[in-house]
Parts: sequence; C-alpha cells; structure tokens
Amino acid sequence: MKIGFFYKFLGLVGGMVISFVFSNNSFAEENNEVMADDAVKVCAIPQLYDYLEDLKKVYSLGKIDISYASSSMIYASVINNQMKCDIFLGNDQKFPARYITSGVGDSTGYGNFTKTTLALFSVTSIIDKDCDVLNKDIYNKIIMPNPKYNVSGFAASQIIELYIKKNPKIKNKVIYSDNEYSALSSIVNGYAMLGFLPYNMVVDNKMTKNGSFCLFSDTEYEPINYYYMTFKNSKNIKATNSFRDYLFSDKSRLILKKHGYK
Repeated sequence: MKIGFFYKFLGLVGGMVISFVFSNNSFAEENNEVMADDAVKVCAIPQLYDYLEDLKKVYSLGKIDISYASSSMIYASVINNQMKCDIFLGNDQKFPARYITSGVGDSTGYGNFTKTTLALFSVTSIIDKDCDVLNKDIYNKIIMPNPKYNVSGFAASQIIELYIKKNPKIKNKVIYSDNEYSALSSIVNGYAMLGFLPYNMVVDNKMTKNGSFCLFSDTEYEPINYYYMTFKNSKNIKATNSFRDYLFSDKSRLILKKHGYK
C-alpha cells in the first residue's frame, strides 16, 4: 500500500491553507490548444492531495496554482473575496450548489469526475475481506465522520443501518468524529477499533500501511463522488476548461485508479 501522509493536513482542519504552484515548459499535448500564461487557480479539498500532486507531474498544458482547504473554508474565503478560484474540486455536492445559487458558480461547468469506495479500516488484523466483522461482538467502538457534514459519514450511516438488522448491538458502538482525518486519528490512536473511511485515504496514508480493511459494494450506499465546478469570474476560462477536460484524460484516470478512485 502506497505511503501517503496524514499529519500535514491536521493543520488544514484548524484553518490553514496550503498552496502549491507548478508549471511545465511543454504547452502542447495531443490536440489541446495552447493555454494562457496565467496559472489556473485550483481550489481543492485535502483528500485530493496525493492524486493532484501526481497529476501535476504529468500535466504539460501550462501552469497551475493549487490551494488545499476544507470545502467550507474555501467557500467562506471565496464568498468573502479572500480567495480566487478558477475551478473547485470537492466531494460534497452542496458546495457547488451554493456557489451556483450565490451567482459565482457556473452551472454549465459543473459535474462529477470520479468517485471512491467506502472502506472499513482497523490498525489490527481483525477485518476480513467481506466485512463480516461487523456481525461479531469482538470490537468496542466503531467511528465514522459525522454524517451531517461528511459524505463518507452519510454513506457509513447507510451501511450501519443494513448491519443493525443482523447485529442490533452495533448501534450502541457507533461514535462520530468531526471529519475523516479525525476519524483516522481516533483509529490509529486506539480510541476506536474500527472506522469508516473513503478508500482513497486508506491507499494514500502511511498510518494505514499496516492493519486490515474491507470495501463495501457501492450499491449499498450513496456514492462518494468528487465534483468539479468552474467559476463565472474566471479570467482564464480557456485554460481552466483545458484543465477540467484533463481530469478525464487517460493519464488522469490511471492516476485516479492508483490512488483508490474509480
């Protein structure tokens, strides 16, 4: 399993924004047009870090400036004119909807570009490939991101409802975390033996290098989609659209698969 990182993003939860700028001298790839000189400003959630950092290594259409922060932080910064974005990448559908409703998001530049699978993770070897551990009374607590604020948490709550039918005791073992990173921290630190996480976090984190996990069928819960949305006030529309289209390229799809996306 690829070694990723975790603690770099604990600061993001507390309010930090980390930016990365990269460029490539090659501006022609396949049949794409030459992009503008200005960097495309990409605003993305931290969960996409490993994917985007690999993508930038092969992206040769121009310059990109990436800022990572939570969806809520990006939204507040954009609405208050503290952050400029050409395109937003996130996994919570309500934020593109808010941008569009507020008049800054482009409804014609919005869509889903990938998704990931819901996983059950433990630092122990307790989890079998079929997730049957949920039917057994061999764990004390199971943690999930709060379903009210996290897409993966809502998906996890749907799985719990299915398993409660077989094992009603599960309901009393479920606890909630503020977000996916705090859920992972709780599992690693032994506060909960089991936890629900998006599969991309299991693939891309050094904290999950050891342990066990299983994956749930995406027919059992609402999909954990990742969305793009372009902004109306972008001064770099052609370059932004080229970057958006690149998300669907063969190179991008290979990188997405490597990092636990579909």
